[in-house]
Amino acid sequence: MGADDSTSDGQTSNEFFEALTPLTGENPNLGSFFLVVGAVTCVFIAVFQFTLPEGIRFLLTAGVLLVAVLSAIVASLLETLGYFDEDVERKRESEGTVGGDKNKRPWTPTSGTRYSLPPIINFDEELRAYYEMFDGDLPGEFDEFIREYKRLKTTRSNRANIASDLRADLNPISVLFEEGSQGMEIHDEISERLFRYVRNDAADQLSVTGTRFYDGDGEEVDVASVNDELARTETNIENEGEAVSIELVVALADGEGNLVRRDTYPVGTVNAGATRTFDTDVYVPANAERASTAITTSSPG
Repeated sequence: MGADDSTSDGQTSNEFFEALTPLTGENPNLGSFFLVVGAVTCVFIAVFQFTLPEGIRFLLTAGVLLVAVLSAIVASLLETLGYFDEDVERKRESEGTVGGDKNKRPWTPTSGTRYSLPPIINFDEELRAYYEMFDGDLPGEFDEFIREYKRLKTTRSNRANIASDLRADLNPISVLFEEGSQGMEIHDEISERLFRYVRNDAADQLSVTGTRFYDGDGEEVDVASVNDELARTETNIENEGEAVSIELVVALADGEGNLVRRDTYPVGTVNAGATRTFDTDVYVPANAERASTAITTSSPG
């Protein structure tokens, strides 16, 4: 039995970069990083050279130089991945200077630590559409919604309550648009997604495709053709909400719909915004002709 995570590149990189923030600080810069590494290296070498016996100072100096080289390699890799550029972009974004006044983002927090939002409550695109709709000057009816949305981005706890407040903050915005207009369609989309998130129903936030069965040669087969033997199965699970721990239930029934076998398989945690392809072996009785899947969930940990 095995599993393979295939999270979108943007989500994965955001989580990875956030994990580095305690080490590099809120606004890392490649030049500053090299400057700090160089300064620390010089200080340690000087201390070792002037305070320790020859053999020991040689070994420790070599160790410090090795760490410095490894740090430079890591920094170069992060630069290639766009970590330092992304943070500069994030800072410019928070200051509202990306592309001039036309591209300010008032929904971007200017203080505190920013955390990634699950897709279901990430409304950046919708707010950008509103911003362009009002030619860069959002009416005051958006103020409370944007204030709460920025609070949502800077916390990992109590998000359901904040999302509930956000839904209430949509009321003043709704009066700005007529029924059937683009603005009202965006409003209704945001409201519906907030409702699904607040309700915290896994069925609303998880998308599970039907389980596919494969024979020993790797060819996809119908469950009815598997006769009293093991078959490899694959199931795709997409999570629009927060990280959740999942178990997959595979039920097999005969031609009349009577249950002949039911098994539960631990999938593990599916991160926010992630898609996981879960594969395992399922025993299929000879009289099984239909298969169905369901999931049970719990909070990670």
